[in-house]
Amino acid sequence: FIGVDIFFVISGYLITRIILTELEQTNTFSFIKFYERRLRRILPMLLVVIAVCIPFAWQKLHPLELIDFAKSALSAIGFGSNFFFYFSTTEYGADSALLKPLLHTWSLGVEEQFYIIVPITILVIWKFARASLLTLLIGMLIMSIQFADVMEVRNSELNFFLPFSRFWELLVGSALAFIELKYGRSKNQILTQTLPIIGLFLIAHSILFFDARTPHPSFQTLIPILGVALVLAFCSTEDFVGKLLSFKPVVGIGLISYSLYLWHFPIFAFGRLDTSNPYDKLGWIVLALLLSVISYFLIEKPFRSLKAVNKKLFSAIILISTSTLIYVNYDFISKDGYRDRASAIQISEAPIKGPWHRLTKNGQECYRRFCNFEVSNSNIDVALFGDSHLASISTELKKALGSKYNFRTANFGGCPFHITSYGYFLDGSENLCSIELQQKRMNFLPEKASIVVLGGRYPLYLSRKPFDNTDGSVESINRIDYFHSSVKKTFELDFLNTVSTLIEMGHRIVLVYPLPEVAVNVPRYIFKQSKKNESNSEINFIFEPLTTSYEVYKKRTSSTFKLFDSNQSPNIYRVYPHKLFCDKEIKGRCVTHNNDNAFYFDDDHPSAIGSEMIVELIMEQIENAEANIRAN
Repeated sequence: FIGVDIFFVISGYLITRIILTELEQTNTFSFIKFYERRLRRILPMLLVVIAVCIPFAWQKLHPLELIDFAKSALSAIGFGSNFFFYFSTTEYGADSALLKPLLHTWSLGVEEQFYIIVPITILVIWKFARASLLTLLIGMLIMSIQFADVMEVRNSELNFFLPFSRFWELLVGSALAFIELKYGRSKNQILTQTLPIIGLFLIAHSILFFDARTPHPSFQTLIPILGVALVLAFCSTEDFVGKLLSFKPVVGIGLISYSLYLWHFPIFAFGRLDTSNPYDKLGWIVLALLLSVISYFLIEKPFRSLKAVNKKLFSAIILISTSTLIYVNYDFISKDGYRDRASAIQISEAPIKGPWHRLTKNGQECYRRFCNFEVSNSNIDVALFGDSHLASISTELKKALGSKYNFRTANFGGCPFHITSYGYFLDGSENLCSIELQQKRMNFLPEKASIVVLGGRYPLYLSRKPFDNTDGSVESINRIDYFHSSVKKTFELDFLNTVSTLIEMGHRIVLVYPLPEVAVNVPRYIFKQSKKNESNSEINFIFEPLTTSYEVYKKRTSSTFKLFDSNQSPNIYRVYPHKLFCDKEIKGRCVTHNNDNAFYFDDDHPSAIGSEMIVELIMEQIENAEANIRAN
């Protein structure tokens, strides 16, 4: 993702140079001409890529994924992808994110938002405080990077997509453009010979050594940004870096870079839906290069030229194309992803992110927030504290509790509730499962004797290995190690301390044991099988059910069961979701769906239907715990 940061600096440099040059020469600025040039540069290729993606999305994406694609297409057309993907995708490098064909358009959203704000800002400063232009640009730059560094700790996901967290990168380019126009380029040979090499080294260092744990964007992002600035400010055709960047193949890649950027992500996303073979990526790269060359000559160059495509023709093409794409994608959404083109098996929305199964309070999602739902006629509290696995059942649990119980929830992805904090890097950015978070959860517990539902994806936390279900399916993402081996023992002790402390406080605990996992996206599998069924002319074709080994489940969860079983207090009530799915319908197998519904919305989280089934088991134990509380 360092390439995006490099691009932002260059973009800020070029755009600001265009604006300041026009102001210097004419003392005016034409917004119409500016935005026409930007639209000619960006919009035609973007619309072509979205249009080409549509038939592949129709063919390869199951109904809920098609709805998500349509929303991302509409947000891309409106240059608001960065906000859309923040609210729909929590992890940029996650498996689900890598399968979103238009995810990369978030950077175009940031760029266009910059194009709206900066020309107006520069024009106002030019008219009223021209002498302070550089000072104000640098001031905005400093505020933006400080904001990004603070936000990286508070909400790293939002920070990644926010325009104001990124504007400082573009403003570095803006400041360089101003300095160059006012003072000219440096002619000092020592500087021009050495600083571009240092800049190239800083960029290379960032590409090689930044990883998912690197706070980004933050002060640390200054390393590649400074590298780009040194190359831009001091590079010439006479130095080594200048000659390298002037090498014809490199220049050729530069010319097709925008098309290449737009093509590469959907090609890889759709490709990943069919195969995980790393050798196939070579073919995808060749295809992306080939399409980019064709696109450059047939679309980019003609649309940039007023002679080839005049204003009226350009306006007509863009209006018709945009209207058509908006209509098609809106139709996908309004027709519920055309569910009838898929299997008769219903695919439930994700209970956390799905629009019809989202637990909210006062218009805010309760996932990763603390929510308290009190009812007037209840004196029993039920608290749901866990990670995304428990968050997935929160909506169904609240429905089941109804008006009989007060209900509060404090779930956080990848972070089970422990009173003491073992601390680890969550999703590679910051120690989000921290002492502070756990203390907030502790303070959010009911003060009186209550029922606390605990659980989570403990097999993942207790094992550093990716999940292999032995049927040819392995977790498809390279997970960051949640724990070093030395932390595992601390994690186990933290869990035991949490359970014993809660019991000492007078709480009853409903402990939810691990859900069977599949290592295969269940809705996507069902959709693929149904498409295969459609295309198979043999009458004997039978839908192949997706199951996983019960023995593998027992082996993978043995450490978790041992940990959970180690405290045999009568105040612990146990829920075993695997009994719903394993060794029941099919001997020795754990099922993921029946003829009517899918029980999962991905490979390890329950769907709304699956959640409802698990909640029935939880409610039985809640009622037992309630009877115990009232008896005492």
